[in-house]
Amino acid sequence: MTISATTTITYPTDAVARLRALGPGASPDRIDDVRRALHPSFAGPALIEYAGLRPARHDPDSAVATLRALAREPVAPAPAEVLAATPETGDELIDSLVTAVAMDVFGDAVAAHGSAAAAAAIGAASAGASPRRRILLLDLAERHALRCLPVPEVIAGIDGDRGYRHAALRYLSQCDADPEAAEAIASVHETTDDPYDRVLASICLARPGGVPDGSPLWTVPPPDRPGLTVAQSMLLGSFDHPGAGASGGLTVLLRHLGHALPRRAGIARVVTLTLLARDRLAERPPLAEPDGAGHVVLRLPVDAPGAPAQIDLSRHRPAITFLARRLLWLSGCTPDVVHVRYSDDGSAAIAQAARALGARTVFTLTADPHRSLAERHAAAGPADPVAARFDLHRMYTADRLVATADTLLGLPGRPGGELSGYFPRLRGREPESVAEGIPLLPRVPTADARQQRLAGSLFGPPAGLPRLGDAARGLPIVLSVGRLHPVKQQDLLVEAWLTRGLHRQTALVLVGGDPAAPTAEETHVLDRILALCEKHPEATGRLAVLPALGNDDVRLLEHGLARWLPVPTPHLYVCPSRKEEFGIAVLEAMDAGLLVLGPRRGGLGHYIEHGRNGMLADTATPSRFADALTAFVRAAADDPVRARAAAAAGRATVARRFGIDLVAGRFADVYQRSVAEPPRVVPGPASPDRPAGR
Repeated sequence: MTISATTTITYPTDAVARLRALGPGASPDRIDDVRRALHPSFAGPALIEYAGLRPARHDPDSAVATLRALAREPVAPAPAEVLAATPETGDELIDSLVTAVAMDVFGDAVAAHGSAAAAAAIGAASAGASPRRRILLLDLAERHALRCLPVPEVIAGIDGDRGYRHAALRYLSQCDADPEAAEAIASVHETTDDPYDRVLASICLARPGGVPDGSPLWTVPPPDRPGLTVAQSMLLGSFDHPGAGASGGLTVLLRHLGHALPRRAGIARVVTLTLLARDRLAERPPLAEPDGAGHVVLRLPVDAPGAPAQIDLSRHRPAITFLARRLLWLSGCTPDVVHVRYSDDGSAAIAQAARALGARTVFTLTADPHRSLAERHAAAGPADPVAARFDLHRMYTADRLVATADTLLGLPGRPGGELSGYFPRLRGREPESVAEGIPLLPRVPTADARQQRLAGSLFGPPAGLPRLGDAARGLPIVLSVGRLHPVKQQDLLVEAWLTRGLHRQTALVLVGGDPAAPTAEETHVLDRILALCEKHPEATGRLAVLPALGNDDVRLLEHGLARWLPVPTPHLYVCPSRKEEFGIAVLEAMDAGLLVLGPRRGGLGHYIEHGRNGMLADTATPSRFADALTAFVRAAADDPVRARAAAAAGRATVARRFGIDLVAGRFADVYQRSVAEPPRVVPGPASPDRPAGR
C-alpha cells in the first residue's frame, strides 16, 4: 500500500503494541510498563517470549513461551536443541500448541543445519520417547522427508494409540522403497471399520490416477483453459452452510470468488480447501468436487466429530498440512499460489503445504486479534489462562505467516500505522490494500415465488423459535444476519431493542445459527435472547429468530422485504458486532437497499460514510449501542425521505466499488504478480555460520 508523504501515521500505543516493540535487552522501565498494564496470566509468558526474560517458575505456559522465544532468536538452534527445548506438559491443548511451534522451529533448524543433523536428532530422541513425543517425531520426520525411523519399529505401535496410528500412516506413506510400509498401510485400509482410518490409509497408499478401491474420492476434470491454479482456504465451520457454527461472511466471499476468478484472464482454476469432519466420512462423500466452472471444493478429512473450533486447529495441524499437500497433488490441483486469511494454525498448515508444493503464498493480514487484547487481558481484569495462551499463540502464528508469505494484503480502511504498530517487522513492507465484494443482484428477481415464501416465513406460529405475528405487519423490519456468536452480539441487539421500547415501532428479525445442532457459542447467545424475550412479553410477535439460510435465500429475503412487506420507511439492517474487519453481510444489505447501521470498530468506515450512505455505532458497551440504535431507528422514522436517499446511496456505493467481478479482477492481478515476481527471501533465523537474512 502506497502512503503519500502527507499521510499522518499514528501507531497503536496500547500495552500489546508496546509489548510487541520489546526485545531482549529492553529497559526495565519498558518491561515494567507492560507488566503493570497486562494481567499476569498474559504478561508472564509474553515477557518471556518478547523480552527474553527467564521464567520465574517452571510451569507449562512458561515452557511454551520459552519455545516461542527460541523461534524468535536471530540464529536457528540445532535440531537436537529444538527437541530438548520442546516440553511435554500433559495438557492436551498446551501440548498441541507446543507441537505447532516445534514444527516451525524444527523447520528453521533443518534449513540452517541440514537434513543429516535433523535425522540424527530424531533418531536419538526416539529412544525411550513417550507416546506423545513419538507422534511429534514421526510428524517431523514425515514433514522433512526424513526416513530415519525404522519401519518395523513404527509399525509395532500402529494398532495402539489412535493419534500414533495416524502419524505412523503419514510417515509410512513416504517409505516407497519399503514393501513392509505399503503392506502395513494396506492392512489398515482393508481391516478397519473406522471411516477416518480408512480414508487416511487410502490417501497414504494412493498415487495420481486412482485410489486403492477404485472410488474416485478426489478425481476432478482438468481445467478447460490455461492459467494459474489458485488455492484458498476456509477451515472454520461448514463451507456449505454459512451462518451456522463458525461459518460466516468469508465463506460467502470465497464461494463467490471461486466462481468469479476463473472468468478472469490468466486464472484457470480455483480450489477452495475446507475440512470434512469424521462423522461425515462414513457416507464416503467425494473429497474433491466441482462447484461450477473452474471451481473445485477440496475437503480435507479431519479426525474430529464436527468442525473443529479455531482453538482446536493446533491439534490437527500436522494432519492438515499432510492432507492438503497430498490431496492437491493427487487431484491434479497443485496450486501456483495459495491465499490464507486467518492468523491461526489452519492457515499455518495450509501455508506450510503450499511451500512444500512450491506455490507462492498470499496472506491477508488484519490487526485482529491484536487490537482487542490489551482490553481483554488488562491487569485489572479476571484471569483467563486459556484465552491468554491461545491469544499469545495466535500472535506468534501471525508473525510466522507475515515472515513467510510472498505477498501481504490488508483490508481497506486500515491506516498503515495500525498494522505496523502491532507488527513491528512490517515497517517498510506495508500490505497492499484489496477490498472484498459480492455479486450484485438485479432489482427485480426472477425467483418471485421463492422471495415471497421467504418473506412469509417470518410470520406464523413459533416452531421452537419466535416468529412475527400480525402485530408486526406494517412495521419497518430491523434485520440482522450472521453466525450466532458472542462477538457478533445479537443478544446485545435484542436487549437494546427491548429496553429502549423499539419493539413498539419496529419488528426485529435475526437470521443465523444452527438450532438443530448448536455449538456452545450458539447455545449461549440463543439462550440469552430467549431469556430476554421472556422478560418482555409485550414484544411477543415482533421478534423472529430464523436458523441460518443459504446465501441465495438471504439475498432474496433482503431484496424482497420492500416488495412483499412494504412500509413508508426503508427497512433497516443492523450489524451489532464488537467489530467487523470488512462486513460481507453489510454489503449485501446495502445492495438490497436496506439502510444499514454497523460498528465503528473495524473496517466498515472504509465504505460507510456516517449519515450519507449508512450509519456507524459504538458497539463497545450496551448503553452506547442502545443510544446509537435508538437514534438510527428514530431518524429513519422521522425523515423517511432522507432515510431512503441514504439507503440508495449505500446501494450505489456497492455497485460502484464492490461488485464481485471487479473485486475478482483485483485479486487476479495480485496472484499473477505474486507468481511473476522472484521468490521472496524470507528473513529469520540463520545457521550459526550464516548471517540472518541471507
